[in-house]
Amino acid sequence: MGVERADVVALYERYLARCNEHRFEQLGEFVSEQVSGSGPVDGLAAYIDGVKAVCTAFPDYHWELQELVVEEDMIAARLIGQGTHTGSFSGIAPTGRKVSTQELVMYRIADGKIVQCWGDLFPVVRDALMAHGHVES
Repeated sequence: MGVERADVVALYERYLARCNEHRFEQLGEFVSEQVSGSGPVDGLAAYIDGVKAVCTAFPDYHWELQELVVEEDMIAARLIGQGTHTGSFSGIAPTGRKVSTQELVMYRIADGKIVQCWGDLFPVVRDALMAHGHVES
């Protein structure tokens, strides 16, 4: 039985709203306990820790959905993220700078939840912070 595109879109929009509201304890409604992907550790707790790490370093961080492609059980999302760097992020001390990034994420959905996620959030944000610092020629 196929997954309805409208259901997947609605699920993703609710998931993204929880991320933007920093309601991390509710992400299990959308993300599998066994989620795997681009993080060094699999599982829901590690997934939530990754989202929390961004929002701890950038308390006003907000994701805005630009494009969403749904193909059967796969989602491709292009997001613009913005936030002010007031906490440590990936070993970079707070800079107070506002960053704006473009993030690309692929998800696989099974049984109404995200079971795999591959994204470039951490390197994209790190690159945005570094770009404002030392530019080598």
